[in-house]
Amino acid sequence: MQFNAKLWVGVGLCMALGQAGTVLAQDHHAGHGATPPAAAEGGEGGELGAFDNLSEDQQLQGSLGLIRGHLSVGRELYHAGRGKDAIPHFLHPAEEIYDGARPTLDGRKVGFEADLDALVALARKNAPAADVTKALDKVEQAIVKAEATIPAADRTKPAFLTPVIATLLRTAASEYAAAIEDGVITSPVEYQDGRGFYAIAKVYLLRLSASAASSDPTGTVAKSFDKLAPVWATLQPPTGKATPPGEVSALVSNVELALSRLR
Repeated sequence: MQFNAKLWVGVGLCMALGQAGTVLAQDHHAGHGATPPAAAEGGEGGELGAFDNLSEDQQLQGSLGLIRGHLSVGRELYHAGRGKDAIPHFLHPAEEIYDGARPTLDGRKVGFEADLDALVALARKNAPAADVTKALDKVEQAIVKAEATIPAADRTKPAFLTPVIATLLRTAASEYAAAIEDGVITSPVEYQDGRGFYAIAKVYLLRLSASAASSDPTGTVAKSFDKLAPVWATLQPPTGKATPPGEVSALVSNVELALSRLR
């Protein structure tokens, strides 16, 4: 398994898409990831509820991951000339995640709500892609600042990061399941959110310290991640019969098992 510590929304998504195979992202959005993937209908209590059983620092890391996931697919869509489709993904961080993370962000004096609002305003008026990219980069800089309030050593420890990764994957699977009706994907937004969460989970995996590699000499975790790649292989959802949500849930469980062995 290869590890590095670089995490940036645009570059990070490309890393996730390009490493260890082709990796990899209307809208229930009442609570992504709050219930197990098998439940599939989205839980109550918001996306951030998925991290409720973790520490405050892990909850912050997870919420920043969710925001990055939303923005990464929004960035993809906007640069693909689908600005209107990108707007929901730029809106979701503020609508679904930020309020839950606000007490921690404000308490640490690293809030960035105004930056999110500025990004949405640009997208809504169909601003040039270069301007939207600058706004996205500014949000990422704010996210990096917020992330820096978590001890640097913890951010690369398996004990800290693997529960966050696993929860991001469960949330991605929940999004995927919510996108499907009668065996086909009917909600591109949910499918794309899952794509984004999967990509950021992969980037977080690559962030683990090199010491974790010794507990996975055969690359079991990376291989298990790659088996999920075809689920979100394209930005636009595939047509026809989709991979059943139960299969996606099972693949996520395999990743979780592999993650649990990292030390």
